[in-house]
Amino acid sequence: MKLTQRFAAILSAILACLVGGGLLVLPAENAQALIQSPVPKTGLTYAIPVNPNIVSNPETNFGAFAWQAFVALNWPADCKGVPLKEKTIGEAPNNPRVWEFYQFPEDVFTRDGAKPELQPIVPPQCAVSKDNQSVAQDLRLTEFASEPTFQPDQLELNRKLSILVPGNKPLIDRAGNYILNEIRMNPVEVNQIVENGWYSPENLKDFNNENNLFQLMCSALQPQGIYPYPPFDRVPCSDNTSMGTIELKAAWKVLQDPVPDELRSTYYTTTRTFDVQTPDNVNGEKTEVTVPVGLVGFHIIQKTSQQGWIWATFEHIKNAPDAKNLPESGDYNLYSSDCQENCTANKPFAKKPYLWGKEFPYAVTQTEGGEIVKQIPSQITRLVSIPDIAQSLNSKWKAKLAAVPNASVWQNYQLIGVQWLDNPYIPYDLNERRLIPAQLANVTLEPYVQKTELGSSCIACHTNAWLPSSKVHADFSFLMNNNQSLGSVRK
Repeated sequence: MKLTQRFAAILSAILACLVGGGLLVLPAENAQALIQSPVPKTGLTYAIPVNPNIVSNPETNFGAFAWQAFVALNWPADCKGVPLKEKTIGEAPNNPRVWEFYQFPEDVFTRDGAKPELQPIVPPQCAVSKDNQSVAQDLRLTEFASEPTFQPDQLELNRKLSILVPGNKPLIDRAGNYILNEIRMNPVEVNQIVENGWYSPENLKDFNNENNLFQLMCSALQPQGIYPYPPFDRVPCSDNTSMGTIELKAAWKVLQDPVPDELRSTYYTTTRTFDVQTPDNVNGEKTEVTVPVGLVGFHIIQKTSQQGWIWATFEHIKNAPDAKNLPESGDYNLYSSDCQENCTANKPFAKKPYLWGKEFPYAVTQTEGGEIVKQIPSQITRLVSIPDIAQSLNSKWKAKLAAVPNASVWQNYQLIGVQWLDNPYIPYDLNERRLIPAQLANVTLEPYVQKTELGSSCIACHTNAWLPSSKVHADFSFLMNNNQSLGSVRK
């Protein structure tokens, strides 16, 4: 039995990309304010990059592009989703991050293909007590002096979580908790979908793979950029004035409550509220829980005008070791060097039903005899090593973060890799296109589908994204094919 119908709603989307943001989240003038030069800057900035520098040193510049996007998306924001320009990424630790105002796919692709009635996302940090109505009504925030009081009715839009990863199995951390996953979409993509009526399969029937390609929005075309798509009208980039489509996946580790100080200084922490199936009510109503969580995985998919889609993936440094250099000791979120049983690497051990226990750790199941037992933790190793260039960039960006106040948390995250098409003007030609690099995987989001074969990667997988009930390419976004399936399970 699945934990919740909401978990099931996200399952198919976990298999691939995400989709763009929210009409009511980030006004156009705010998006416009985040535009910057295509050449990655050397400092830390709240500006989300528009294009990478593709003139020289592509591996380094694509990595810098990825790191800058990670920093900007995780910049602290006020309760309107606007980055706090006077702060740095390490300051305002109790504030939400910019990306936490992005919309959820469930809210864009509604039941029966109806036009979505989008509401502003309210991150947990912005859900204040009823005793402070002025803050609740104005939704302004610079920095919390103390922890806010959460109101469950204000957290409805933060419930789109899943415990299922590709392969339809949960990932269980070594502490015995489910790793939680969520998907977000930036305002550029949501606006495009809503304005064109693409939330309904009926409005997608005219696209084909020849003279009417389906294309999500690219970033603004910079004068010094090289536009790779011939002709111009094949993609809606030339009249765009801001960033392009950004799709995100985040993976969370469940933490103890209260969160120990050493974990607050190690992970970006917040809370998530969602519905679970409990052992004492396996076949009945779900139970709402709110738990503290720490960020362990972050996947950024961004469409640019100069290079098309760019995939960048980040993880916490303590997730899992390299399979080629396993440590004799050491603590990891997803790996134990002292594992005594069920130690086969990268194999799912979790058993149905996927239940939520009463005490930490929460991942439990029920045997055929009715006994409630703990789920078996996963034993995950990294099959595709982090490239040398990514490791070099990680050292440089860690030094940048070390130079700003209170940024120690963000020094614990690392770039795993960046992938792009060297010739994005032929994205679907499997024989002629060139994927750089050939492999890429995130152990928190794709733990059981990691492969060492050349060509096993994000782009290779996303090539199989189609529009609903057709073999028309969905511009590498699996989510577009969910505008029927998402609605069908939201009852």
